[in-house]
Amino acid sequence: MASVKHYIQRIKEGRLKQLIAEMLWMYIYVRRYWLMITVYVLLGASGSLLGLGTSMVSRDLVDAVTGVSSQRLIQVISLYVGVGVGQIFVNAVKMRISFRIRLKVTNEIRADIYEQVLHTDWSSLAKYRSGDLLYRVNGDAGSVANSVLTFLPSAVTALVSFGGAFLVMIQNDPAMAVIALAGAPVSFFTSRYTTRKMRQFQRENQELSSDRTVFDQETFQNLQFIKAFGMLDQVTEKFHAIQEETMEMASRQNKFQSFSTIITSLIGQAIGYACYGFAVYRLWQGQISYGTMTMFVSMAGSLRGSFSSILSLMPSAVRACVSAERIMEVVNLPRESLDDGEEANIIKEKGKERGVCVRMDDVDFAYEEEKWIYRKASFRAEPGEIVALIGPSGQGKTTTLNLLLGLYHPQKGRITVGNPGGQTLRASSSTRCLFSYIPQGNTLFSGTIAENMRMVKPEASDGEIIAALEAACAWEFVQKLEDGLETQVRERGTRFSEGQKQRLSIARALLADAPVMILDEATSALDVATERRVLRRIIRKEPHRTVIVAAHRPSVFSMCSRVYKIQEGGILEVDEEGIRQFLEEF
Repeated sequence: MASVKHYIQRIKEGRLKQLIAEMLWMYIYVRRYWLMITVYVLLGASGSLLGLGTSMVSRDLVDAVTGVSSQRLIQVISLYVGVGVGQIFVNAVKMRISFRIRLKVTNEIRADIYEQVLHTDWSSLAKYRSGDLLYRVNGDAGSVANSVLTFLPSAVTALVSFGGAFLVMIQNDPAMAVIALAGAPVSFFTSRYTTRKMRQFQRENQELSSDRTVFDQETFQNLQFIKAFGMLDQVTEKFHAIQEETMEMASRQNKFQSFSTIITSLIGQAIGYACYGFAVYRLWQGQISYGTMTMFVSMAGSLRGSFSSILSLMPSAVRACVSAERIMEVVNLPRESLDDGEEANIIKEKGKERGVCVRMDDVDFAYEEEKWIYRKASFRAEPGEIVALIGPSGQGKTTTLNLLLGLYHPQKGRITVGNPGGQTLRASSSTRCLFSYIPQGNTLFSGTIAENMRMVKPEASDGEIIAALEAACAWEFVQKLEDGLETQVRERGTRFSEGQKQRLSIARALLADAPVMILDEATSALDVATERRVLRRIIRKEPHRTVIVAAHRPSVFSMCSRVYKIQEGGILEVDEEGIRQFLEEF
């Protein structure tokens, strides 16, 4: 697989090279499931051979019935029935095996792509909309999986049918074989043009499908907001606009396909008439029997049909290549590095007794070139401390927290985490195990309270969960629920108030038992008394824990060891006077 990926990386420019890269990428999965695909191909090929056998036996049957070889009638009828029954059983077995293979391979390809997307570098992945990623993982991955399972087997089956029919005809009547293939050059050159157009149509269709998925997802996620602002008419109007665009796109594609089908069908019909007329002429001249004429007509139809089948595979191949291109665009993004995972776990283990310190030293960071969030920024948080980040909205508080979590990486400077006086590591995906994170907004998932808690610690007992809930001041309302820990949270935690959802999120972060906790406006919905009580319990539960809070409320600042202000491209430690000025300004 490494060699294939190496070749893919070397193919950078040009349509042909791009097509080869897409084919090589799909070949990875063909090679992985070669045994299953081989079985599927052999079954398809055997079905084609039985079909050819039926055509040849039908010749003998017709000749036997018309008296050319009546002494073989019983034998021919038996053979004809046997071939037909055999074809039924082969198709049944093929259908069963096809279902099992398709289910397994489709699920595994989707799982593989899903996993690759999850391990993609966050800063690179953040450029894509979640609905678009969802469609690529499901729709595009399904298209690739279907192509892996159908294109190669169907192509081999069509080629076997084509080759068998051509050999039979060339041996019996070379002139008939030439007539049957007369339309092949026209069809081939026509298919080159149609393939280009189909690729263009398919790319537009896939992008439109992604946009539709994004719209549907965002509509249902923000339905409460839409209803609150009376936006139902606008959203419905946009939905109908997307539908009309989809219909217009489908109509243009169908019109083109219909035109192409008419041309191909007319060519095929003309060749069919020529073959039939030539066979009738040969029969009239007494050069062939009725059975032979029947076989010629059948073989000519099989020849044209198999050639048309090969050409008809092009749309599915185009669709798969476009889907592969869209998936490759994502899975070829930089991956997160887990090289320091072992060292980070050692720091975490030692952090239970010694804690973990977090430092930023002379950091420069910008989302876009020359649009700096800050430059030469420094910051530190030590074990047992609560350190606050303050500043106007949009000036970099959440960005700083994302940098600490290794989701983004600074252009200059260092961000390190480690045990005091011990080993330190640069912040990365490996060091996230040192952090518990409560972001802004709701992060609860569908399922029970217990299931939400165990997302960060699957082996946690009910007692551990209750202890975390008590520390977050959440057990006081959870224990009053009829189903307790088994209460359904519902999607986005809709059955709870904002303050309750924040306390549940804090409890989950506490259950993770990480040496550093980050709260991004995570107590904003709590009253002042509850907020102070939660923060005290967090420190009391683990005295060595480092707590970093992004906040606006003065009730938090009085509990902090240090307060840093993020504003005007820098991070500055401020005293009580600086905090007072900030509160007056904002």
